[in-house]
Amino acid sequence: MYPFIRPACPDYLTECWEALGLRYEAAKKANSKYNFYWFKKFRYEETREFLLAMTNNHCAFCDGGDLGAMSRETLEHFRPKSRPEFHRLAYQWENLYPCCDRCQSEKREQYDDALLIADAEGYAFEDYFIADYLTGEIKPNPLASDENQLRAETTIKLYGLNVGARMTIRKKELKHYLQRDPDTDILDDFSYRYFLLDA
Repeated sequence: MYPFIRPACPDYLTECWEALGLRYEAAKKANSKYNFYWFKKFRYEETREFLLAMTNNHCAFCDGGDLGAMSRETLEHFRPKSRPEFHRLAYQWENLYPCCDRCQSEKREQYDDALLIADAEGYAFEDYFIADYLTGEIKPNPLASDENQLRAETTIKLYGLNVGARMTIRKKELKHYLQRDPDTDILDDFSYRYFLLDA
């Protein structure tokens, strides 16, 4: 997870997100099978563009880049909209993140209070994780506090950060990064920036 800064909520969303969340909550109470959709006032395309700019077009969780080209770009509800206690947050700016297909399919509707997010105040990768350059894995930092190691383990598990080919893909991106042209290729051009920083 690569740190980023969330800008202020757009004015149009500040004016409506809470009302839209209450509307969604009421609809779910009336009909548990009610399907979520993005209300017009949410201005989905515009909001999505703001969120993608926030992470430089990277997934907020695995930091895979080129969302929309390498992976379908989606908006992830950090606190799942399907859970009754979070219905009201379904349109909240601070609860929405650009996300790749793989992270979204791994997390699904899971949530844990220990789950990390990279725009949290003071978040630093090394406070929670280490990168294993031999295997391509992301692991809890053994020098971190017990609480931070637990948070790292929870995040790795819920977003499936080490499942499938993800470790192999990180190593391939590292190789590509080490062969870059330092005059033209910048870190933001690459995926898994947290994995490349100390390479």
